[in-house]
Amino acid sequence: MGGASIVLVTIDTPVRASSCDQGGSLIAANWTITTPQTCSGIVYTVDGSVTINAGGSLTLIDGGLSFVKDTSHVDYALTVNGGGELVLDHSNVTVQTRAIAPYLKLALNVTGAGSRFMMTNGATLKFPGWFNATDATISITDSRIVGFTNTELAGTGVYQDDNNDSAVISWASTTASVYNSQITQLYENWTARNSGNVSGIVEGNVSLSAGSALYAYDSYIGVDFSNLSGVHNELQVDDTSAAYLYNVTIDPQQNPAVETSWKPAFVASPGGRIDLLRWLRAKVVDATGFPVDGATIWSTLSPSATTAQYPDNGLSPIPSAATLSYLGRTASGPNAWNRTDLNGLAVIPLYTDEITSASLPNADSFGNYHLAVAYGASNASGGVAFNPYPAVAWEDNNAGVTLVLGNVQVRTPPDLALLPSDYPGTLSVTQNQSFVVHVLIYNQGQTNATNVSIAAFLDGNRSAQAARVDGLAVALFLNETVNVTGLASLGTHTLTLVVDPDNAINEGGVAQESNNFANLTVDVLPPPTGFVAILTPDVGQALEPGTSLSVTGYVRDLNTNPIVGVTLTIELRSGTTVLATNRSTSGTNGFFVGRVTVPGNAPDGSYTVVVTPSPTGIQSDSRTIAVQTSKPFLTTLVPFLGIPWWLFLIILATAAAIVIGVTLYFKVYGLGKMVECGECGAFIHVDATRCPKCGVEFENDMAKCSNCQAWIPVDIRECPECGVEFTTGGLGIEDYQEKMRLQYEEVVQKLREELEETFNRPLSDQEFKGWWRKQPTFLTFEDWLREEEEVRKKGSKPCPRCGTLNAMTAKVCHQCGSPMTALTRRDVSGNRILTSRRTQTPPTAERPASEVAKGKGQAKDSSDKPDDEL
Repeated sequence: MGGASIVLVTIDTPVRASSCDQGGSLIAANWTITTPQTCSGIVYTVDGSVTINAGGSLTLIDGGLSFVKDTSHVDYALTVNGGGELVLDHSNVTVQTRAIAPYLKLALNVTGAGSRFMMTNGATLKFPGWFNATDATISITDSRIVGFTNTELAGTGVYQDDNNDSAVISWASTTASVYNSQITQLYENWTARNSGNVSGIVEGNVSLSAGSALYAYDSYIGVDFSNLSGVHNELQVDDTSAAYLYNVTIDPQQNPAVETSWKPAFVASPGGRIDLLRWLRAKVVDATGFPVDGATIWSTLSPSATTAQYPDNGLSPIPSAATLSYLGRTASGPNAWNRTDLNGLAVIPLYTDEITSASLPNADSFGNYHLAVAYGASNASGGVAFNPYPAVAWEDNNAGVTLVLGNVQVRTPPDLALLPSDYPGTLSVTQNQSFVVHVLIYNQGQTNATNVSIAAFLDGNRSAQAARVDGLAVALFLNETVNVTGLASLGTHTLTLVVDPDNAINEGGVAQESNNFANLTVDVLPPPTGFVAILTPDVGQALEPGTSLSVTGYVRDLNTNPIVGVTLTIELRSGTTVLATNRSTSGTNGFFVGRVTVPGNAPDGSYTVVVTPSPTGIQSDSRTIAVQTSKPFLTTLVPFLGIPWWLFLIILATAAAIVIGVTLYFKVYGLGKMVECGECGAFIHVDATRCPKCGVEFENDMAKCSNCQAWIPVDIRECPECGVEFTTGGLGIEDYQEKMRLQYEEVVQKLREELEETFNRPLSDQEFKGWWRKQPTFLTFEDWLREEEEVRKKGSKPCPRCGTLNAMTAKVCHQCGSPMTALTRRDVSGNRILTSRRTQTPPTAERPASEVAKGKGQAKDSSDKPDDEL
């Protein structure tokens, strides 16, 4: 109701100008208005007073006035004098809280004959002080009168209890209309009560005097039932004034716990009155529960037969003009206030309570009404009761009633219709090719239609049915897809569409049945020639059983132009067996899309997707795909071998284990029972008397020197031929490396001493190392150790210059740096001899001499003769 377009009050509004005298947002002096002013979009800061005199008007749109007041300027005011007008359209009037020594109270005075004040569209008055009106007209719509909060007042230094309320309202000889608005935070001041001076308590009220009238609709006024002085607020009318309150609610938060302590919120002096009116929301339906439009409802007081009266209209049975305007209704006629609308609803005000000085602290309540409904010759009745004052909450002020006309049915039956305008032009189809028609079905009745059928007949022949769909439900509208079978005859034909072809639905009469037909012109063309081209799936695409496969492609003619409307059958085949099938139709650009599902039990293998068009002149297409069940990697087959990976890995691991085991056996155990042939170097069993590789026979207790190749007794520690000492026992690798490093350092030290003699001065480590790294004889410890091992393993040859034994592969003596070109050596007597043809691994810490060529005897073949004899 608050959103209804209404005429609030009859006001002779002067012509408003579009101009505004204020160019900026600051008004630094008093502003007196004597002409129409319209100011939009600006909140003006006012350091002075604003006065509107006769002939003047101020309309503020989307802006407002913000007064700057302090204790030196307490007289600043907003005044509308006789003949003047102030309009706040989505605009605010307030006082700035941030100032030096602020004074927040403002006086709004609307006084004098013809003075007018209007608030609309979310306007706000926000300040403590006074809202005085005399001989004025006030209209407040969808707006608020409020005060500051304590949070807003924090830090200002003003006394909060004296400044956190709205203005005290005093209206004399004034007509005020309040629509869907709020008057909150009525003035309260505990100061006098707390000081013990009860007589000085100040309570802010809404006061009507000197013949004033207040009309309030669906609004909130912040009066209460509190019994605390300094807190309690009242709506007061004097002996000449009245208030008419339609669904007005008040502040329930300050109600005492028990009603015996309540003080009245509405107070009337002798001769004055406050009338409460509530809303009846009556709905009238027919026997089927359908809303009845145009039913008339009259209300009479129960148990009497007195027709409901309206005190704001002289106790007339017709509501006041202001009330009718607020409801958007008229006194009589099709839009009368007591007639139901298209929804079967009528909102009717009912007078329920009267508050006078004689009824205080309560009201005379008479909120029981009998309702009589008339619709043509049909009648119905009912009743409604409202809770009496002091029950004034929203639920107390509104009552809903449904009245049933049991012998009336205004709901019309279904009226199914097809509109010929929905099927213009000609639909081109292919011979013997099924096609789709979208049939638009309307229900122009008020009853839903069920079990509706739609059929299509060729050339009006009701025996030549080309399509049919049954079991439809149509509430208001339905767009139904109808598949029409292919037409064999070429040329232009008429396809007659009929809803309810069997007349099974009662639509009310011949007129309702006559709109069930519509004709569609169809041009049947010969089938084109062309081909189907599959886009997806790709050739060889692999799918798992149970998955859905999307099949897309194009249908083109021989000139690669798209062919639209071709019905296609999509099949998944295993050989000639069809496992899954679906249908599709080529659309725009000849494109088609369809899906088939691979059966969940399909075995792995090759399958074929085939797309076959219904016209025989269009070539089909196919794609080969694979169905492959997802398996763990270990269960898949090894390429070329054809065995599972798990079996292959087991075989591989077994073979590796065997090889490693055999190797470890010979390494750990076999070497303790095997020796190396002193002739050919082959490993043979410790008890062998003949080498299986070279055939040499061994003598007992004899072995060949690994350095000079001479046969010597196995139990000696030094070769009598070349003087090489043999190491036996279990020398550890760390001890061995330490021993070799000491030998290496002795050689290095010897070189350093020779160099210092040459330079005739000691050399630093850095100088010696820098010199030695540039010499051809330079060897790191690792290289020196490697050559020493080579000497022992492959034999050695002496340096021709210094006689130091070097590896057989050495090119330069690692002792003196001389080239190793000569391949001769001398025995202990100085005779030149040849080096041995064969070398043998020298005895080491790991293999003593007794384990090298354990034959213990001299060789019997010619290869065992002394070198001099060879």
